[in-house]
Amino acid sequence: MVKIQLENVCYTYGPGTPFAKAALKNVSLSVEAGRITGIIGHTGSGKSTLVRMFNGLLSPDSGRVLLDGVDINADKKALSSVRCRVGLVMQYPEYQLFDETVEKDIAFGPRNMGLPPEEIAARVREAAGFTGLGEEILSKSPFDLSGGQKRRVAIAGILAMKPEVLVLDEPAAGLDPKGRREILGGLVRYRDTTGAAVVIVSHNMEDMASYADRIVVLRKAETAFEGAPAEVFARRRELEENGLDVPDAVRIADKLRERGVPVPEEICTVEEEAAYLSRLLSLQK
Repeated sequence: MVKIQLENVCYTYGPGTPFAKAALKNVSLSVEAGRITGIIGHTGSGKSTLVRMFNGLLSPDSGRVLLDGVDINADKKALSSVRCRVGLVMQYPEYQLFDETVEKDIAFGPRNMGLPPEEIAARVREAAGFTGLGEEILSKSPFDLSGGQKRRVAIAGILAMKPEVLVLDEPAAGLDPKGRREILGGLVRYRDTTGAAVVIVSHNMEDMASYADRIVVLRKAETAFEGAPAEVFARRRELEENGLDVPDAVRIADKLRERGVPVPEEICTVEEEAAYLSRLLSLQK
């Protein structure tokens, strides 16, 4: 089911000035409930502008953003409700932490929603669980935590609002592999538990191959192409022409096929590749 849809969205910074720059040009895409949509593109392709469209932080110059079929910009008074339903996590959200304890920081959104204290407490603990934060951390100051823990607190603050659409701009940027797996794995658990639509912007192609159900490629403020991860990464030349990489598993599979190993085109993660090669070797014994 389509949860949120962009129809021919255009946006220009500094319109009518010598510095006018088109950030989005007739961008159309659909985000489905219960699925993770990845958005990739070279720096300057329009990704960060696009994510601000999802909850009305930016309004398109033309085109529409529909949430459950309703234009979110048709009634500006309703945007506060939209922002409870569409949670947006900007890049490096840990810089926005401010409260005296982790628990209070995570509770900020639910408290502003007017929820009763017992509901707020339950949401705080559930959100902390999704992001891998133990109960012992809730009483600590967020400023005493590591960078990765701060990132989890910031994401948990959005999850505690239980958004129907969760949009994240580089949620695992700068983290080590273990931290990346834990945060992205938590987002998968949130999707599986709630049925929410999740949108992830990332430069990390391994993450996109492993976690996205569908990938949208932006190029020079426009939608270039989209599809399942295997379909997108099969277009390696087009990606490289636009300054994008492919996962290591895809590159290795290309080399193996050159040497006569029949690696299927749909394999694009290390785990899939290892499992396939293990089966192939076992058949040859």
